[in-house]
Amino acid sequence: MANSATFRIRRVKCIDEMGGKWREKFGNDEIKAAIFSADLRGSTVNSGRVDIYPDFDDGDVKTFNPPKEVVTLDLAGYEGEAELGFSVILIESQIRRGDGLEKAWQKFVDYYEEALKKELSQKLSINPDQARSLATPKYLSPIPQLTGMNAGRFSLNPASIRGNLRVTGSTESIAASDTETSGENSDGSGINLQKLGDAFGSALITAVALIAVRFAGSAINALIGWAQDKFFPPQPINVKFDASTSPGNVPDGASGVVEFRGHGGHYEMEWDLLLR
Repeated sequence: MANSATFRIRRVKCIDEMGGKWREKFGNDEIKAAIFSADLRGSTVNSGRVDIYPDFDDGDVKTFNPPKEVVTLDLAGYEGEAELGFSVILIESQIRRGDGLEKAWQKFVDYYEEALKKELSQKLSINPDQARSLATPKYLSPIPQLTGMNAGRFSLNPASIRGNLRVTGSTESIAASDTETSGENSDGSGINLQKLGDAFGSALITAVALIAVRFAGSAINALIGWAQDKFFPPQPINVKFDASTSPGNVPDGASGVVEFRGHGGHYEMEWDLLLR
């Protein structure tokens, strides 16, 4: 069983250098990247600036062998079909870095927290702090079905939520469908842990989509000041994969190529997801 998934950059290709034919005569592109995401325990992850290549010209390809590991996400013991999202930003370095990346990161976190709060309120009637306290290491691992004498020792009591969570309002407001008495994918709090994992995943996909839409095209320039790093619009990557794939492998479908266009330039990045 894999414990984590690592986003890796395999290669970056410059199809067309930034700035058009006149600007291209005065220097090549120094390219970096940044990747935002969140794991299945509710922790947001920021790669920071990742060095790619300092001197791209038309047609240049930077290949990483082995692939460059960028961010690693905790799968929390999940073994089914998982879905993760990544917001990928390409950056051309300028005279000053500026605070554009920090602004973009804060927007991503804001979108994620807003989406998570909504998901948890609708599905489980708990807040993000309570959700993260329940998302212990490997909390999504399948729990063996117990019978006979052992079953009584490990039986779950949904009413114990009163002792484990400070739920706003009456605990009776939690729908019966949100509690489990069989023990599968649930803990002593009475919260359906599968729904908890789904909430974290859904919030991530929403945040990745929102930052891509709201900073599409020239809107990304709102993050940039004069002579500061120039950003290509964020590109969303959503990947569904079999989390039971053996560690040390890239699952089927967990690789691809994403394109970036902006400031007169055109790049593509080949990526994959390695399980460990």
